[in-house]
Amino acid sequence: MIINKVILLSVFCIALTSCAPTYPKGNIVESVQKLCEKEYNANVEVVIKGSTMGVRIPLEGLFDTETLQIRPEAFDKITGVMLSASRVALSSDKSIDFYTVITYDTKVPGAEVVMTRYIYDLRRFFLGDISRGEFARRMVFDVRFNPQAIIDTWLGDFTLKEQKLPEFMCEQISRRITDEFRESEDLAGKFKVLSCEGKLENGVLKFIVDISREALPLSELIHGKAWHKEVLEFCMQKICYVTNIYNFKDFNEVEVFNKFDNKALIILKNETNKWRNRRIRID
Repeated sequence: MIINKVILLSVFCIALTSCAPTYPKGNIVESVQKLCEKEYNANVEVVIKGSTMGVRIPLEGLFDTETLQIRPEAFDKITGVMLSASRVALSSDKSIDFYTVITYDTKVPGAEVVMTRYIYDLRRFFLGDISRGEFARRMVFDVRFNPQAIIDTWLGDFTLKEQKLPEFMCEQISRRITDEFRESEDLAGKFKVLSCEGKLENGVLKFIVDISREALPLSELIHGKAWHKEVLEFCMQKICYVTNIYNFKDFNEVEVFNKFDNKALIILKNETNKWRNRRIRID
């Protein structure tokens, strides 16, 4: 439901920008702030760092205190702010590659919702190059609860780290892997995903996961049937698929390491093409 709303607003945004005036790069911050205030009654902070635009919005009552889920009315305002950011980024003469909307509740210190999109994906969706479902998976969406953020930097000056494609891809891949194990009818309930993190380091796209099976006898769980290998292959397929859709080639090899059994799978860059559409079945 949440992702569908974001998609619909993104489509509306693109339609509007086809006839909207250009926002001069010198006024991009003020343009986002004015749009958010006028159309959504939201007072936001806006920072530009390189080719990344960040928008920070305070929302009292962001989370339902019982379920810790985002309240529907809060989410509507967040997606409205994303719409404003999209409209300006798409019709500005300043090159914006990524935009991030960070929402926090001043009464819940350290908790924030972060949504990041790549302008390239937005344009391709508008052109019909990617499906609605695929477009939804290309947004990095995260709900963070970090007590350390209570320190004065949390509500101090809004600083923004420029988003780079490798980092964006790694976050997206980690989310895709985690979601698949937790939501797929074939995999949900059979696996436990404790962690999944990736980074590009010294020419290696390296992902460290901690994924184990549930409800299996201890001997089979540890000494392993085919699922040990299949988990690595499944993760590898997801990585290769995403690097291919962004035509990313700035690496030499890909490594997936599972902390649960200390097993690894490593392939070279020239092998990624045959992995990207590979169908992996986990028994």
